[in-house]
This record gives sequence, structure tokens and C-alpha cells, in this order.
Amino acid sequence: MLAGMCKNPRVDTDGPKVAELLAYVAAAVSRQAAAVSDDVYEVILREIPELRDDESVLALLASSVHSNIGTCLQIMQHQIDLSAVRAPAASLEYARRRAQRGTPLTALLRAYRLGHTCFSDWVLREWMPRLMIWCGWCQCDESRFRWVPGQVARREAHGRPAPMAAVPAEPQPDPGS
Repeated sequence: MLAGMCKNPRVDTDGPKVAELLAYVAAAVSRQAAAVSDDVYEVILREIPELRDDESVLALLASSVHSNIGTCLQIMQHQIDLSAVRAPAASLEYARRRAQRGTPLTALLRAYRLGHTCFSDWVLREWMPRLMIWCGWCQCDESRFRWVPGQVARREAHGRPAPMAAVPAEPQPDPGS
């Protein structure tokens, strides 16, 4: 799923540990799917006035957002091959009705970009602390990350899972620490 994203040969972005971490993060975000959908919906309506003008399709927009969020989380959680994925019916119908009403294509494309950005923020808020801590690279301290040697050994000593993400074989300490 992350193939080709990292050019470092010591980092395996398609390994089982990355898939496991991605599934874990997707499951965590799935538990908040209603809040994620509400957030995306509100951002779209706040930022794109053209999409607020037709009350008759606002409920369909909400369904479209909700079904797209759910589909993305299922793909991430269950490692579904993208060639097997189809657009949710509510999303297709929302786009069709907007086209019938003469909504500019730029407004719809902007909605997808805003939705993607908002969704990505939710995923990254779950992903980054886990990635950094599980890798043993750092811990959260005063809202900044710093290197913590031996984090992996401490996690394993307390019966917690070993790192679950692709990491360089020998992570380097932060020179500012």
C-alpha cells in the first residue's frame, strides 16, 4: 500500500509490521468515524459556499462523506486491493445531482481535496504518536519529540508489543537532545 514512498533501502514500507500499524490506526479512527465524518462535512460546507446553496442535497452530501470515510478506513484496516474498490453509491449520486444543478466542477474537486486533507489529519493524529513511540525513536515531551534510547526494550520488558512500523535499521538520535 505504501510502495515506493520511501527511497531508503533499509526501510520496508510494505512489510507486515507497517500493514499491522496501518490496520491498528484505521481501527482507532473507525471508532471515531462519526466525528471524522461530521468534521469533514462541516469543513466542506464552511469552505465552499456553492455547496451550501441547495438544502435538498445536504443530507446526500453527509451520506457521501460518511460512506467515503468508511470506505477509506476499510481499505486501510483490511488491506483491500484498490482495484476491487468502487465509489460508494451516495458519493456517485451526490456528484450526479450536483452536476444536474450546474455546480462548478472546481467546487466538487475542492470538496474532495478538503475532505482528504481533513481525513488525513485525523489519521495522522492517530498514526504519528504510535509510529514514533513504537519505533523507539522518541516519546512525547512538552509537545516536542525527542529520542529515547531503549524505548523498545522497555516496551518489551513490560509485555507490550515491539515496534510495529518500518524503521531504519539504526535510528539516529536527535542531534538537538
